[in-house]
Amino acid sequence: MLVFTSPEISESIGKIIFTWPAMELKVIADRITDAGTAELWFYNQNDSGDALLHTTKANLLSTSTMGQIGKRMGQHSEDIPWQQVLTYISAHTMELQRHGESPLVIDPDLQNIAHPGFYVDPIVLKNSPSVIYGDKGVNKTTLCLTLLGIIATNYSESPTSLACVEKANVGLLDWESNAELTNYTLARLIKGNTIPHFKLPYLQCRQNLADDIERVSNFVQHYSLQIILLDSLGQAAGADKFDTAGKNAALKFFECVRKLKITPLIIAQNAKNENESKKTIYGSTYFTYYARNIFELKAKQDDLDDNIIHLALLHQESNYSKKSPALGFSIAYSDTTIQISSEPVSFSQFLEKASQTKALLEFLKDGAKSRQAISQNLNVSVKQTDVILNRAKKRSLIINLGSGMWGLKTIEQPDA
Repeated sequence: MLVFTSPEISESIGKIIFTWPAMELKVIADRITDAGTAELWFYNQNDSGDALLHTTKANLLSTSTMGQIGKRMGQHSEDIPWQQVLTYISAHTMELQRHGESPLVIDPDLQNIAHPGFYVDPIVLKNSPSVIYGDKGVNKTTLCLTLLGIIATNYSESPTSLACVEKANVGLLDWESNAELTNYTLARLIKGNTIPHFKLPYLQCRQNLADDIERVSNFVQHYSLQIILLDSLGQAAGADKFDTAGKNAALKFFECVRKLKITPLIIAQNAKNENESKKTIYGSTYFTYYARNIFELKAKQDDLDDNIIHLALLHQESNYSKKSPALGFSIAYSDTTIQISSEPVSFSQFLEKASQTKALLEFLKDGAKSRQAISQNLNVSVKQTDVILNRAKKRSLIINLGSGMWGLKTIEQPDA
């Protein structure tokens, strides 16, 4: 008879896994209830993998039931102390189910103050929700898939200048697209030498996260995932509204994320706050409150090449570090490749209309300026400069002085 020792224990939602390596035994307690019932899955675990021995639904608090299971399992191996194994499983399953995680005492170590750390600095913060939001079509998913590739392959030589700090197992929960289109994007990123080849565990989702949590938990457990990209927040939460229903959905969403015990990278949409200089995450304000690292992604078409898009990633909120400077990227598309490279970013070219007007008025405060000078200062094309000038002229903020010169009609700032 083998000597009984305490097992290795891991948890996921509604499931506890007990492993005894010395006995080559793994037992999974699944679909656990407060009443004491659970499904028990018994596996012989060795170098060849897991071989299912038996599965049964049991009342963990019933002595006779557990005794019968012990006799049944004795037919597979007489060397395993089944009574001790089953007693341990019953007691610890019910303790964990009813009481949750044990309390602890935090004793701050002032000599070894350590930041939580990043998987990719400064975008993917370890063990905390990071959100990238922006308008439709700004390449949020493409950039996030690039981040997954960098982390999965421990890549430090990406043309994006983003580098892996710590390698991890990554996966994708997809409410927005499908596996075929995701594969198309990944293949082009890899062929474009933006990231190395890697395999991405993928799960297409139809229900919101709270209603599909057991399936998602099994997905996380099966691939031992540490980082999950959730695309995107509104559908994952089940509501992108600002009312009470939206609040409840947001709170439930983050509760589920915590239960999964992974690092979430979340894609979200812009709020439709057109008259505000700073965009926010669309939906309940709790989406912003509970995120710990928030970036806004802006895009601008290249003036000369329609196959090139310029991106600016702006660090808007941070709980555990200072805000990083804006990150700039250039994306070059072809039918078979996507090449992303870093580039200097000039924030002015990504300004919203109201902010562009304010920047123009600020530039004209110390005197009239030429159309070319204005174009260079705002870092936009001459064509775009004409649009900005005409917009400000219609609002009676500036006047055309002739000979290509423009000046202030009033120094008052616009209301927008």
